[in-house]
Amino acid sequence: MWLEKFIKRNFISFYKEENYNLLLETVKNKNIINSQKKEFENKKELEKFVIEKINENPQTYTSTVLLTLNQGVINSCQKKDYLKRDIDYNNIQFICINNQYSFYTSIYDLNKTKKEYKFELDFIYSIFAPIDFLAKERKNRFYVLVLKEYLAILGYEDFIPIFSDIITINEKEEEEEEEHIEDIEEIDILDDLTENIEDIEDLDDIEELEEENTTQSSSTNIEVSLLNFVQASLKEYYENYSEDFIEKIIILDTAEISPSITRLLEDEILIPAEYKKIDLLETINRMSVESL
Repeated sequence: MWLEKFIKRNFISFYKEENYNLLLETVKNKNIINSQKKEFENKKELEKFVIEKINENPQTYTSTVLLTLNQGVINSCQKKDYLKRDIDYNNIQFICINNQYSFYTSIYDLNKTKKEYKFELDFIYSIFAPIDFLAKERKNRFYVLVLKEYLAILGYEDFIPIFSDIITINEKEEEEEEEHIEDIEEIDILDDLTENIEDIEDLDDIEELEEENTTQSSSTNIEVSLLNFVQASLKEYYENYSEDFIEKIIILDTAEISPSITRLLEDEILIPAEYKKIDLLETINRMSVESL
């Protein structure tokens, strides 16, 4: 319909980690003409903002991703193949992609998410769906999506995803592990602090340095988790999914970890690695735009 290209639609994507992260994009003829990022500390603030935008423009579509552990991918859309993998077919919902593979999640988690907010959710994606959407190289590849509180992995054999996993990052456990890891970057930071301690003139300087050190520690926690997660996933992949070697690991980063994680992976796992910084909210909205 020719009028379609003149209609302005709002696309709102969000997900929750420490806070609720939200992106509002106004789209006309599939082109973004305005965007606004927001962060909310509680659900009431999020709901108030979204409901206001829906009232302003009924052509508003909301979307989010599931960050639950009961989801995954199999290289089939057939019930018998789910049963072969001991997946309770009666308690999951799945979506078939190109009649080749499917993403699934538990009906319980899906219904819980639908009822969680005071506005209707138009799109609820598996966390593995945006990884698949962004995956350009699909020949024996591992993609690792990095969030502040979660890591999700999707493994491809011959262009089809056959392996998936998602974990939460436990900061306390990682801090204990870090006590046994020599981190050169942290040593350098401590040296710099020692050298410059006499230059600190007021409390604001001290607080700023503490904040930088906390950010560095959080980033290191994620990197340690990532390395352990990839090693464990590769082991499971080779033992239970495929004998073909993974040829490359691609990091999709939303948490602003160091791009040097690729060197760590290559040194420890001996597989080429690539780092890509991505915006998960933009990706979710783009998926929703292309779904209409």
